[in-house]
Amino acid sequence: MIKSMTGFGRGSHGRGPNKIDVEIRAVNSRFLEIKFRGVTLDPGTEQKIRALLEKSIQRGNAHVRVELNVSPDNQKLSFNKDRFEMIQDVLKKIHSSYGQRMSLSDIISTHDLLKADEPDSINQSVIFKAVEHALKQLNEMREKEGKQIQDDILKRIKYLQNAIDSAEHISGNFKAEKQVQLQEKISELLNGESLDESRLIQEVAYLADRADVTEEIVRCRSHFDQLHSYLDREDPVGKRINFLIQEIGREINTIGSKSPQTDVTNHVIEMKGELEKIREQAQNIL
Repeated sequence: MIKSMTGFGRGSHGRGPNKIDVEIRAVNSRFLEIKFRGVTLDPGTEQKIRALLEKSIQRGNAHVRVELNVSPDNQKLSFNKDRFEMIQDVLKKIHSSYGQRMSLSDIISTHDLLKADEPDSINQSVIFKAVEHALKQLNEMREKEGKQIQDDILKRIKYLQNAIDSAEHISGNFKAEKQVQLQEKISELLNGESLDESRLIQEVAYLADRADVTEEIVRCRSHFDQLHSYLDREDPVGKRINFLIQEIGREINTIGSKSPQTDVTNHVIEMKGELEKIREQAQNIL
């Protein structure tokens, strides 16, 4: 079954000061991009987590937040002495130059001078467990949304198949209808004189050949079958589905340009609308 590229997952592991919270948010994108936020991970740990995420997410834009769940009682704060002294010097210069007294709170907040110290090292196994929990939740959400997208696309494919069947039926009557129309017009112009039936048949055959959309209809049906098969696959098929949608669009456009029948044109307009809705849904398929 297909997966959506959009999803959210949250995972936690560990206890007390060693508890790690991980959030993963993923949205659709042409390629895979992973960005980390939160606590600073050492390069080796980040690379291993990135490899795990790449294998699971495969495509999309993912934001990963890793937080150390430290209680206020256990949290250590450091004071930015250099920043404090620099701001104090600026305040003195403002007073001496302009006679204006300003307090520290007029410029910055206390939080700007205090920073929570991060631990020297974070247990890798705890991080990986939290990431795995978040990934599991993310993929469950992506599968659920993928099922909704699949159901919607299948419904629209069914509509397209019915529209193609109708267009084929209408096109099948074109030759007979055209022959009657030409015969009536020519008889009217000849004003009762004899009509060259063989010549009329040749003209009708020429017009029918130009308006024939059999090849386009056959290719559309083939593409519909392929689309059905892709929607049942487990591996990423989003790009292939987008390519198929382009091909179906070309065939529908050709049907519209070749057929002179108004009823076929109306079906083409409706099919284009449905295909555009499928295209929008397919943008989010992994």
